[in-house]
This record gives sequence, C-alpha cells and structure tokens, in this order.
Amino acid sequence: MSYNIPLLPDLLATSSFLYLINVAETVFARLIHAGLLGSLCIGIAFAPQAAHILPTAIQDASTTLGYIGLLVIVFEAGLTTDMTLLRKNLALSSAIALTGTAMPIFLSIVLLHYGFKYGTLESFASGAALSSTSLGTTMALLKPEWRATVAGTALMTAALLDDVCGLVIAAVLSQLAGASVVIPWYIIARPILVSLAFAIGTFFAALSLGCLFRWYPVKLRNKSLLFIMIALLTGYVAGSHYAGTSELFGAYLAGALLAYIFPRDGSLSAFETHIRPILHVFLSPVFFASIGMALPIRALGSINGSNRVVWRGLVYSMLMGLAKFCSALWMLVWRTDVRSAVLVGFGMIARGEVALIVTQLALPLLSTEAYAVVTWATLLNTAGGAILVGCFLRRVAEIE
Repeated sequence: MSYNIPLLPDLLATSSFLYLINVAETVFARLIHAGLLGSLCIGIAFAPQAAHILPTAIQDASTTLGYIGLLVIVFEAGLTTDMTLLRKNLALSSAIALTGTAMPIFLSIVLLHYGFKYGTLESFASGAALSSTSLGTTMALLKPEWRATVAGTALMTAALLDDVCGLVIAAVLSQLAGASVVIPWYIIARPILVSLAFAIGTFFAALSLGCLFRWYPVKLRNKSLLFIMIALLTGYVAGSHYAGTSELFGAYLAGALLAYIFPRDGSLSAFETHIRPILHVFLSPVFFASIGMALPIRALGSINGSNRVVWRGLVYSMLMGLAKFCSALWMLVWRTDVRSAVLVGFGMIARGEVALIVTQLALPLLSTEAYAVVTWATLLNTAGGAILVGCFLRRVAEIE
C-alpha cells in the first residue's frame, strides 16, 4: 500500500465534521440538556442521503470508531454500577425489560396489522425492531450520580437485558428472512444461555481475582491499571462476540469486574484520567453521528408518490414511545417514587443502534412503506427519548 496525500476536499470535509459534532453537542447540551442529538443531526447532514460530504472511507471509519465509543460508554457504566443495588433490583429490571420488549411487538401487530393492514409477519418484524432500548443513549445521558440510584440501576440493567433480547429477536428474524419455517431451538437459547454463563463466570472471576490482586503492590497497580483495563475490555468483548452474546453485555461485565477487583476510586481515577477525555470529545460524538449517517432519511417523505408514510410514521412513533414508557409502571408496583418511574419511562423510549441492526436484518420481510414507518419511529423515539430525559434531569437539578 502506497502513501498518498489526502485530497483537500476530503481533509476539509473530515475536519469540519469532527469540529461540528462537538460544536453541535455543546449547543444542544445548553439548549435541551441532550448534547448527543447535536452529533446525531450532524451525522444526518453529512450522510450519503443528505449532503453526502464525507468520503465513503471516512463514513466506514466513523462507524467503527463510533462502535468503539459505544463499548467504552457501556464499560464506564459497569465501572460506576452499584452492585448491591443491582442485585436488589434484578427482578424489577427483568420485569421492565420483558415488558419493554413485549409491548412494542404486541402494539405493532395491533396497529400495523389491524389498522394499517400490513402483513402479520411484517408487523411482527416492525415491532421487533422497535423492541430494543438504546443503551448508548441511556448511558450518555445518565451522569454517574444517577447511575448509583435505584432508577439508574434499573434502567441500565433493563437496557442491557433488552440488548440480549434484541440478539434473540435478530436471530429469529434472520431465520424468517431466509424463508426458514422451523427455527432451531439453539437460535433462541444460545444468546440467553451464553449471557447467563458470562454473568456467572464473571461472579466467580471477581471472587478469585479480588483475592489475587489484594496482594498486588499498589505502586505496580497504579502503573498497570490502564493496561489491565484495556486488556479486560478487549478480552470480554471478543469472548462475548465469539460465544454468541452481545458485545455490549461483555463490555458491561468487564467494567463491573474491574470495579470489584480494584478499589472503586482507583479504577475510576484511571478511567477519568486516560479514557474519559477521548470518549467525551471524540468517540461518543462520532458514535451518535454514525447513527445519524445510517438513517435512510430520503425514504421518510413519500413512498410511491404518497405522503401517508409521514402521518403513519408519526402515529407509530407515538405508540412505540408509549409502549416503552408503560414498562416503567413496574417501578410503581415496586413502590418507588413517581420521579424515578418517570425517569425510567423516558430512558426506555430511546432506540438507536440495536433498532437499526434489527431493521436491516428484517429488511426482506418489510415493504418499502413499512421500512420507512419503522425508520420514522426509530428516529423520533431516539431524539424524543433523549430530549425527555435531558429536560427531566435538568428540571430535577433546578428543583434540588
């Protein structure tokens, strides 16, 4: 491979993209307390279906770097999770996750099949794509102090469980898209069983490694902590991928394991010093911009000369937002305060990376109009969920 000087238009486009995603995040953070929407909008503007400014190679690189950013965001969530709270509220989180997965599928079949007269399989595939929760959006909006609350812990755990459910649904849709009538049992069981095995294995690893590193010299620990952090994250992500579960689940477990092995202030200090600056200024904005690039916005205006896709998309978006918000009713069943329930409800609304992946897998099952309607719901729920959480947290901060 020879070294070639990049063309000036490519240099200008790339540099302006990197600069503008941070400017937009700052502006949106000031206005609506949801900076990630700024980089999302810049991604949409620079995307192939809009201005098409960025070279294809840079778009591909942005997707890769953005996904690394997502993994680091989830890893940070594991570092800051209160494990005592997580254990106490695991049943609550599971109820929220299952409701948040089932309700969008059920309501999609009701509206799309019986209301819009789409096919049953098409309606199921649409609901399946909207059954996920954007873990990246949730983590980016929740500050560490909120992650240490019952609401924050329940929301993070429910989003993680939704991600595992998303893997199962994606595998099922892949079989259905391939015209397979019979779905092998292991297609559904593998992601669930592997996730359980990883969680149990991490528990025993934490006990054994905690005893081992207790005798590790403090001076060497401080110097090698960054290497251990990166090695552990890389190993967990690779292992979870090849074993058949979610890379995000692996990243979360890696963070939780590290927080248990080392003193919380030590692991967090290394993360805040070496990784968080890169995450907040570069990797996180690039991730949300890459989500914006992946949205097929040209299909949102009209299909075959008809504009009904717009109002159908808006109606479906509101229904899908309500479907996710309803999962927070379990917070009231567990007798938590209304404020925590509202936060969980708003946090569950945002879709994002998993919804886009499942939609692409379901593409052979969707008509052009159904695909546009699902895209409308993904876009509006991701943006709306982020705005609602941001405004809610700002309001709570003002009251306190």
